[in-house]
Amino acid sequence: MLASVRIISLVLPAMKASRWGRIINISSLAALMPPASRPDYSAAKAAMIAMTASLAKDVAAHGITANTVSPGTVHSISLDTTFRKKAIERGVAIDAAWNDVEREILPMFAEVPLGRVGTLEEIADAITFLSSPRAGYITGANLRLDGGMWPGL
Repeated sequence: MLASVRIISLVLPAMKASRWGRIINISSLAALMPPASRPDYSAAKAAMIAMTASLAKDVAAHGITANTVSPGTVHSISLDTTFRKKAIERGVAIDAAWNDVEREILPMFAEVPLGRVGTLEEIADAITFLSSPRAGYITGANLRLDGGMWPGL
């Protein structure tokens, strides 16, 4: 959280001078659906969403947008390792395809209505869009990339 504040403080003067800019902070679904473990992480990610919403109002008149992206369960190296370890414990072949591992193990970790984890490419695509001129009217938003996990509105 503090790193984001510091970086934003460094880039804002140039963005204001050019009357254009895009600030995209990365939060987590844990900000909205905090698990029992790591309350510090969930609190920091919730603060990121609130800070971005406030910042969006502050910089809007300068042609700058500020948004947050909140991923849910995403296929990363650490998630792959964890899922494969659990899959092997449950009798899934060590060299099983990712789809087989995911189908077997994901329900143990999260109820994702789409039935799969997100990809890093999907996160990157969302950030690319929010960074573009096409997203010029989107500011103060928290884009959840969670496969439908968030039960709220």
